[in-house]
Amino acid sequence: MKKHLYYTFRVEEITDETREDVTECVITGWGSALVVSRGVLHDTRLLPGFIAVVDGTRVGYAVYNIINDECELVAIESFHSDFGIGTALVDRVRYTAKKAHCRRLWLVTTNDNTNAIEFYQKRGFELRAVHFNAMDEARKLKRQIPLTGEHGIPIKHEFEFEVLL
Repeated sequence: MKKHLYYTFRVEEITDETREDVTECVITGWGSALVVSRGVLHDTRLLPGFIAVVDGTRVGYAVYNIINDECELVAIESFHSDFGIGTALVDRVRYTAKKAHCRRLWLVTTNDNTNAIEFYQKRGFELRAVHFNAMDEARKLKRQIPLTGEHGIPIKHEFEFEVLL
């Protein structure tokens, strides 16, 4: 249990009972249960993850994918900012990746997502690469990806962040 200013939340593993709720959240936030990163189409319904809960109500989630010695944070969302929910979810995925003997935890975000870019850097992630015009290819796999994102910024590039474990 994490205590914060206004409420207490728990971070739990996604189970068969909570999978449908998480899928609904992903669809609402991402337009589909499918997420594209680095040219790979991920079905979040099939990935492990965590859900943050307050009094039975979901307040955030994170799904990840471990392949060999790398853990990708595929999707994460906190429904309330500045309460530590996103940080707790990242910390739980990081702990899980370390426990699985991963050498790095990595993720991709788009160039328009300035809040995420700030969030990840504050949590020790380093910019590893900028994949220019990667969203052109991503849209071939997932047509729901809009052309413009936060603050009217065209969504064009993928920023790859990592933290070594």
